[in-house]
Amino acid sequence: MKLITTLQLRKGMELGEDVESGGKILYKAHTVIDDIAMDRIKRHGIMCVTVMEPSDYASTHHEKLFFNEHFQRFCSVYNENLIKFKGIFISYLQTKQSINEEDLFAIYDEVAACITTEGELLDFLYNMIPNEDELTYTQSFNAALLAGSFANWLKFPDEEKRLMILCGFYYDIGKWELPSEILWKPGKLSDEEYAIVKKHPVSGYASVRNDPKLNDHVKMTVLMHHEKYDGSGYPYHMSGDHIDRYARYMSIVDTYIAMASPRSFRNAFTPLQILGNFETNIDKYDVSILLPLMEKIADTQIGSRVVLSDETEWEVIMINKLKYSCPVLRSDMGDILDLKTRPDLTIAKLI
Repeated sequence: MKLITTLQLRKGMELGEDVESGGKILYKAHTVIDDIAMDRIKRHGIMCVTVMEPSDYASTHHEKLFFNEHFQRFCSVYNENLIKFKGIFISYLQTKQSINEEDLFAIYDEVAACITTEGELLDFLYNMIPNEDELTYTQSFNAALLAGSFANWLKFPDEEKRLMILCGFYYDIGKWELPSEILWKPGKLSDEEYAIVKKHPVSGYASVRNDPKLNDHVKMTVLMHHEKYDGSGYPYHMSGDHIDRYARYMSIVDTYIAMASPRSFRNAFTPLQILGNFETNIDKYDVSILLPLMEKIADTQIGSRVVLSDETEWEVIMINKLKYSCPVLRSDMGDILDLKTRPDLTIAKLI
């Protein structure tokens, strides 16, 4: 709500608070102003009134966020640096000249400076409207940002955190050379199309392997980020500790980003839905890395509001350490629901 002078009052505005004169209410809050009301308010010598603003009509967290100046600032800085990132890597692919790592860290630092907590980054990235012209590069850009936050959660030394961030920037470079009609095809890929997509770790590695300034862990992450801990990944069906440890981290980051991103055939998964997917496929990941990250992600959801599959609304009040995707919930009426005991109910969306 905003306090304005009666000279600024216009027809169609909605009062945010009661307007009183001489101890009596002239107009109740939420009255929509017309010519008669404006004239009457002025005749009573009232100098200021409170009116509703667009943000007052926002009902969900997503809607409210778009009126948040902090979020708006993040989006602006994010998009400016996404363009810089794209330019750097287009030049790299064309010239094969090594990238100055400090240019990439300057991009990371500028965006990270707009964030106060790791949970806030997850929230902002989840609620941003994707830039459809830059989708090819967005996933790697987001991966670098999340890699830095995950490194903070895992208490990495600075040098290892920087390496994680670099892995995020580079890891999906092979995908940028795929045909856009395959990369962003609405619906399921054919077997032939999927076979083409599965080649991108090898083609990406071919683009970076001769870079004399690039760390070997980054190169191995480009090659191995789709390998799975149980051997079910590609391109070489490697398993366990045979997979570079930074590639094991990026496998988790990549999966999180892929599920948190909307597609033409589905909405973005909520963080709790993503945790459910990790729980179902836990053998595919290094649990010594995954479980601490799952706990941190789950903790960021406390206080969020969700809609269940039965269309009821609840607030997340507690995390279940044995099943992160099934928190304890509270209704507006004070009812408590432990989702772990209700397998018939699932989280449908955030509000």
